[in-house]
Amino acid sequence: MEKGDEIVRAPVVAGMFYPGSAEELKRDVENYLINAPDISIKLKKLYGIIAPHAGYIYSGCVAAVGYKLLQKYPSPNVVVIAPSHREYFKGASIYPGNAFETPLGKVPVSDEICDAITKRGGSIERSMAGHEEEHSLEVQLPFLQTIFPDGFNLIPVVMGANRISMIHEFAQALKKVAEKYEFVVVASSDLSHYYPYNVAVRKDENLIALLEEYKMEELEEGYEDQSLEACGLGPILALMKYAQLSGSPVCKQLEYKNSGDTSGTKNQVVGYVSAAVYDK
Repeated sequence: MEKGDEIVRAPVVAGMFYPGSAEELKRDVENYLINAPDISIKLKKLYGIIAPHAGYIYSGCVAAVGYKLLQKYPSPNVVVIAPSHREYFKGASIYPGNAFETPLGKVPVSDEICDAITKRGGSIERSMAGHEEEHSLEVQLPFLQTIFPDGFNLIPVVMGANRISMIHEFAQALKKVAEKYEFVVVASSDLSHYYPYNVAVRKDENLIALLEEYKMEELEEGYEDQSLEACGLGPILALMKYAQLSGSPVCKQLEYKNSGDTSGTKNQVVGYVSAAVYDK
């Protein structure tokens, strides 16, 4: 949507995935953060967090744990990498407009950093592909707006259907751009979908163990053959590969729940994890 000379991406899941009024949204996000456990980690550098993207009533309490940690490490720029649920395309699509809007206000897009990343990879483009109706990026923004009240610049990325080589290309671009710009990454992902509670927990525990053991080869194989279930595994691997190229990172689970824990219905659940990727 254009506002004057600005191209602003209006909210599309406000009132569905999260409250549509600013007052209710602010109150809800603040309550999630207040009630989240305060996890302290001794770290040299925080590369980013993994955060779920379901409706807040299902995954907000899990997301809040990661955002409560991120709040301790404010950054002027945030790269949000999200999967595409509604559009099929290849590569990485970086929003070409000026801002994203939520009920809490507008978040400016950093043209400078977006362009710097785009110039680093042939599969990375400034494009509307994947952005117009996607929820997985949008739902992260109210948390970021709340933990960084002084504002931040957004680098909004939606990933399409990709080979591991493209994910490596994107990670290399992040590493190169990080030499000039300071940023943190939010990798947006839910875990397994629609299994009975106990089956989902086993599947999710297996994936989380691979994340915490930083077994990139097994994670990448599971991504390629689709044996590992996480709709944002591409964004997760982009974050982890970027960190691996940049330092000696670890990945630590901060919180795990599934919709059976938060909604009470356990016959078909969706898994959620909050995790941090950092150098010790």
